[in-house]
Amino acid sequence: MIIVNTGNGKGKTTAAIGQVVRALGHNLRVCIIQLFKGDSFYGEQNILRNLDGLDFFSFAKEHPNFNHNLGLGVILKQCLEALDKIREIIKENKGYDLVVLEEFNIALRDKFIDIDIFLKLVKELSSHKSKIIITGRGAPQELIDIADLVTEMKEIKHPYNSGVQAQKGIEY
Repeated sequence: MIIVNTGNGKGKTTAAIGQVVRALGHNLRVCIIQLFKGDSFYGEQNILRNLDGLDFFSFAKEHPNFNHNLGLGVILKQCLEALDKIREIIKENKGYDLVVLEEFNIALRDKFIDIDIFLKLVKELSSHKSKIIITGRGAPQELIDIADLVTEMKEIKHPYNSGVQAQKGIEY
C-alpha cells in the first residue's frame, strides 16, 4: 500500500507519526527516512530515535529555502544518499512493515529527486510487502496516480498568517 499525505495544511508529518506509533503498537518493523528536518529540532525526533522496532535516518537536513548558504549540489547529493538508503532496504530485504518517506514530496516538487527513479523505487519497495507513507507539500500527480490512499491537508486558518510564530510542541 502506498499512502501520500500532502497539501498546504498542517498535519502531514503528524499523521505519519500516528501511523508509526500504531504500527509499533502492533510490533511491526518501521523505518523513517527523513529529508529537510534538522537533528533534534523537531520534538518527534527526540522520541522516535529511541523507540524499539524503529530505524530512523535523516538526510539533507536543511532546505535551500531556509538556508541560502547551502549549495544545490550538496542538497542533491544528500537526496541521492536518501535514495541509496531506499535501495539498500530493498536489496537487503530488511523486512520493514512500514516505511515513512518524510518530506520526499518536497524533494520531488523541487526536482532534487527524479520522479521516475523515485516511483520505480517506491513500487519495488511496495512489492516487498512494505506499506509506504510519503509526506510533504506538492505531491506530484504521477505519485498521486500510483498511490492507494491520498490525503490532502487543507489549510483553512493558521496563526502564522496573523503574525504568530511557530510554536514549540505544535509546529515543531
